[in-house]
Amino acid sequence: MVKLNRDSTLAFALLGLIWQEPRSGYDLRKFFPSTPMISFSDSPGAIYPALHRLEQRGLVRGHTAQGAGLRRRRIFELTARGRAEFRRWQTQPVMRNDVVRNLDALMLRFAFMDQFAEKGAALQFLKAFHKELAAYIPSLRKYLKSNRQHMPQSGRLALESGIQAYETQLRWTKDALTTYGQATGER
Repeated sequence: MVKLNRDSTLAFALLGLIWQEPRSGYDLRKFFPSTPMISFSDSPGAIYPALHRLEQRGLVRGHTAQGAGLRRRRIFELTARGRAEFRRWQTQPVMRNDVVRNLDALMLRFAFMDQFAEKGAALQFLKAFHKELAAYIPSLRKYLKSNRQHMPQSGRLALESGIQAYETQLRWTKDALTTYGQATGER
């Protein structure tokens, strides 16, 4: 297993996009601001070092190709090791810590699920995600109830906003489970 600690979410976003089709760093830079993946930095100072680290770890392989005009560009492809590492990341268990700290990474994992994970992985992911959300929300409500009197108004409102966001995510998982359940015949 390859550890991708620094910029891990960006690294896995790059791996997923490169798995879809070989791309240059410039292609990747153009992709982020023109899609819902806009939250990822399209800065050359983020993309190119991340690609370099992925190549050093043997997860992607770059080769130089002739671009439009005289410009040459480096095209990146996923290696077998890169595909294995991406699948491992994508299908790892959903943990409470992921729900609390890494919702964006969870949704990135899910976004690529139908393309690269085994059949049934999305349904399994959604069930685990739903379970963790359903277990976490009551603990937030309990904290709010027991601390409401002592919280500054802005802190209480911020916590209520967070609870509502998790409740929205929980409703989404229910809808997604219904959609996948209908598609697979499972409930």
